Amino acid sequence: MTDDTTMSTDATYTIAADDETARREHERLRVLGRWRDPFTIESLEATGVGPGWRCLEVGAGAGSISEWLAGVVGPTGSVLSTDVDLRFHEPPSSDVIEVKHHDITSDLLPPDHFDLVHIRAVLQHVAEREAVLDRLVAALRPGGWLVAEEADMRAFEVQPLPEPLGELHRMMCAASASQEYRDANYGTKLLAALQDRGMVDLTAVGHADTMRGGEDSAEWWFLAVEHVRDRLIEAGVMSAEALDAALAQARTPGFVMLGPLSISVRGRKP
Repeated sequence: MTDDTTMSTDATYTIAADDETARREHERLRVLGRWRDPFTIESLEATGVGPGWRCLEVGAGAGSISEWLAGVVGPTGSVLSTDVDLRFHEPPSSDVIEVKHHDITSDLLPPDHFDLVHIRAVLQHVAEREAVLDRLVAALRPGGWLVAEEADMRAFEVQPLPEPLGELHRMMCAASASQEYRDANYGTKLLAALQDRGMVDLTAVGHADTMRGGEDSAEWWFLAVEHVRDRLIEAGVMSAEALDAALAQARTPGFVMLGPLSISVRGRKP
């Protein structure tokens, strides 16, 4: 998730179809949104988004940013809220929002159409990330804004942690980084990628938060661990006792660790 290990934002995203697994993923996406959305909203506000804007949200997850955008653009605007798996998308509260199944790696977008395109924690997961960026820029009208957000996981991965939590954390980071096509540090490449596509008024902002035991700032990561708990035990990677002890450490009040560096880059199409 990565910082978004199982996030519903990439073309290869798969979550088991059983109700309990889907319920857990829905919960995790909502937790992730509560933690990440304030940083995202700051970047979106910096574009000047306002009434009447036509917006595209790629990899909408539970839909929290689409809801925020709908409140800003109002009844004269529109928000196209897309994902490859819509099971976790909350029902929209406004007719301003259109929820649509859409694979950004292959499905078409209208050219020169949107005033604002936002994509978060998607590009790191797809092999076609450069083509996806081309497609998003082409979908912007002249003067429109692209806001892209990705992570740099390096400091997050190597930080010292108490055992057995440290072992669990290193294992999860390694497994996440080994996913096919994954670039967990793509955030560091975003600024150059947008500049290469002729975007102007470029700005990059980084944000690394404190993850606190039992709070949303940490639960997005450890709920992802719970998704694969039984598989880890069955594979003999960790014992049930060690894994449960690690999760207990992570959820102890007063526990802190460094969150991933989130990098938000915005640019305007000339």
